[in-house]
Amino acid sequence: MLGSGDTGRGDVVFTAMCTFIVAALTGSAALLGLVGCDPDHGDTTAPTARTSAPVSAPPEVTEALRAAHTATDRAGSARVDAVLRIGDRMSTTTRGTLGWSDGLSGTLTIGYTGGSMARTMRELGSARTEARFVADVYYARMSDKFAALAQGRHWVKYRYDASTNFAPNQSVALLLAAGDARKVGRETVRGVSTTHYTGTVRVADLPTEGPDAAGSADLRKQLQDAGVTSQRVDVWIDARNLLVKRVERSGTASGAMDTTAHYSDFGAPVKAGKAPPAEDTVDYQDLLDQS
Repeated sequence: MLGSGDTGRGDVVFTAMCTFIVAALTGSAALLGLVGCDPDHGDTTAPTARTSAPVSAPPEVTEALRAAHTATDRAGSARVDAVLRIGDRMSTTTRGTLGWSDGLSGTLTIGYTGGSMARTMRELGSARTEARFVADVYYARMSDKFAALAQGRHWVKYRYDASTNFAPNQSVALLLAAGDARKVGRETVRGVSTTHYTGTVRVADLPTEGPDAAGSADLRKQLQDAGVTSQRVDVWIDARNLLVKRVERSGTASGAMDTTAHYSDFGAPVKAGKAPPAEDTVDYQDLLDQS
């Protein structure tokens, strides 16, 4: 799908698209599986997992996190305000309304605010982009300058595994997998009284046998694919058991990653996104194959 006859264009488009998809999927830790798309950064091999989990979190913490996971899942939608930083390579802002009651839906605005990859996006005229979730497909709206490199096509199509949970309660699920999950205390987040919980998920501690093995398999693969051996997770839960803030920190194949997201207006209407015209769409895998 790339244009021909322009030296270096393939490398520029490849770099930009890896960065774009990593940034746009900041709604959950599952995005870590995409960080490893840059072949020039690091070993993505994680240690062998243990066959049993570490010491469990206190029962009251586990109960509170399970309640938060259920309540946030049932809410079905929320307004999202998030920031992401991956080393000195890029930083982004993400805003919009996301729904997750029947697969992902909604439209987000992604702004590139700093780092080397942000400069690449600006050079492509895509410092601010639109992201659409339609069923199990994610679409990224790029610029006219990008389209000139992709046979006139403005939208990049990325199909992800529909079984992967990009909803905010995925962060709570991550924390439930941390054997050291604990309650930090009461804190106020943007005027809302919350309870703060924290813990570290270690790939080596995820069980490979027993009743929890099946539920850990996808998480282990996502983290291993991104070169992550451990991930710090903090969540803030309000009186309705809803996740109103999350912070995740980890080292990845593309550098240290920090994500902070705030959620509000749970149950807010979600603008139904539509798939762009096929003639104006290029598949991410085609760009990857030709880079």
